[in-house]
Amino acid sequence: MELKRVIGKDSKHAMELVRQEFGPDALVVSSHKVNRKFEMIVAVDITPDPSLIDQTDDLLVEVKAQGEQKQTPRFSAVLHGEQNQEPAMTNDRAQEIVNLFKTEMQLLKKELAQLRSASAWQQHNTGTDNRLQTQVNQYQLPSTSKLLILDAINDITCPKEAESRIHDLFSSSLLVSDQTPENLSGVHAIFGLTGAGKTTMIGKLATQFVTTSHRDSLTVISFADQKLGAWNQIQLICSALGIQCFRCADRQMLETIIRELPDDQCILIDTPGLHIDQTYQDIQSVVPDALMHLLVNAEISRSSCEKLLNHELGWDSVNIAEMSPQPDTWVLIDALSQQSQLHLWVKTTDGDLNQPVELIDAGRLLEGAIQRLSLTDSQDLNETVEDPESGRQIGEETTTLDYLAGLRADPNDRSPKSAQNTH
Repeated sequence: MELKRVIGKDSKHAMELVRQEFGPDALVVSSHKVNRKFEMIVAVDITPDPSLIDQTDDLLVEVKAQGEQKQTPRFSAVLHGEQNQEPAMTNDRAQEIVNLFKTEMQLLKKELAQLRSASAWQQHNTGTDNRLQTQVNQYQLPSTSKLLILDAINDITCPKEAESRIHDLFSSSLLVSDQTPENLSGVHAIFGLTGAGKTTMIGKLATQFVTTSHRDSLTVISFADQKLGAWNQIQLICSALGIQCFRCADRQMLETIIRELPDDQCILIDTPGLHIDQTYQDIQSVVPDALMHLLVNAEISRSSCEKLLNHELGWDSVNIAEMSPQPDTWVLIDALSQQSQLHLWVKTTDGDLNQPVELIDAGRLLEGAIQRLSLTDSQDLNETVEDPESGRQIGEETTTLDYLAGLRADPNDRSPKSAQNTH
């Protein structure tokens, strides 16, 4: 089924339009007032293909030659690019996963080559006892950032000073945009991998926009997204906010809709998670001055960074979806530090459309990443202070087993009765 939107002067007029266009048996999903008019959302059946009606099963099923058996290709054959077997079915999403896996393996080889330099640093500093460098070296950091940090804190023993040095090392390369979402204008296209949260981000931006501006000045477009339920989700969001939305299957339809909309209209375009390069080129060819925004997961993989954050795609902003509390953002920070022209914009923390997006604070983003290195905690745990009166170590609690065994228990902690029994 597919949702259709009908607008009339009042409820009676809207119902007449529904009956005229979709018949008396049309299913009305919702109805409410929008800008002094009455809107109805109608669920209609998809029109069947007449060429497939009254056809025998033999004509609808692919007939194989006698003795020919179509085999599913082996995973190793797909991975290494062997073409001796024809795939049984083309799946764009599966192919994308395979490509990401290949990229991840290539990046791991590159990481191993770079980590050889780190091992040379370890051999050079075997005589020094720097707990901070040891702590950083044990953490799973991208090799480029790890070598930079190890070199920056080479002569530092104070954790606070080391954290400050690391903060200064990356803060200059993290640029931010101060454009408030409430004051959007022009055309904005939201890109990202499948499941990144593009539709949710558009819903949040639209919610913030309608609170400060007129609903008639905002339009949402779903462009070439064939994912199941994506268009219905856009329809429900726009229906709840009282804004208009369109669905475009290709570049020609997008060009037609953009041409019909007023010049002062703010447009948000939702894009598919597959074929990002082609979608980017299509939108740019139709609207050259459109702003391209990339949405990534805070814990993005190295292969996704290699695919999205490259020089071929010029992003006007990079946005973050924090899907877990206190995420590990070192891979993203490492990639952004190597792209000086990229700007951070907003972040989303949940799927609640009423919860607005927040402008990214580069300082807080770095502080959260540096805290995961646990430089201060590792220093505190390695340092113990002795109590001269009891001989016990302060800073490390005595376990129950140690107390019963009497290894580190204070004689003054024993009761008088138990003390007498010992004598």
